[in-house]
Amino acid sequence: MSSRSTTSNRKQQTGSDSGDWSARPFPIEAHTCKCGIELPINTSWTDKNPGRRFLACGNYMKVSHCNYFEWVDPEMCGRSKQIIPGLLKKLNKLEDDMKEEKENQGKMLIQLELYKKKVMKLMVVILALLLFIAMHMILKL
Repeated sequence: MSSRSTTSNRKQQTGSDSGDWSARPFPIEAHTCKCGIELPINTSWTDKNPGRRFLACGNYMKVSHCNYFEWVDPEMCGRSKQIIPGLLKKLNKLEDDMKEEKENQGKMLIQLELYKKKVMKLMVVILALLLFIAMHMILKL
């Protein structure tokens, strides 16, 4: 898994929250770094710290920053670090598959509507032919 982090939680990455974090330590008051920037709570999605929240200077990717960094959550046990990345990969794969299926369903619904229109046109032609045959038979009598 690549080294990445998101602001708040996994919703930004995949559209779903991955657990109840209410039992974890959470700073109630707002934090600011030495640069004076209010710090959002970010979430690490690296293999080493999957789902672990942290505070970091918002200027981190810029030349000038104060290097402020603090973990919000305690370090996970080794077993969790082994299991969680694999579960996240499986979850992401399932979510990607589901998205693809929804796209395919949308395409199929469009095709279905096109087929319905073609069937309706054929039914009109068939009715016209039946009327023509009926009129022809009546005129022969």
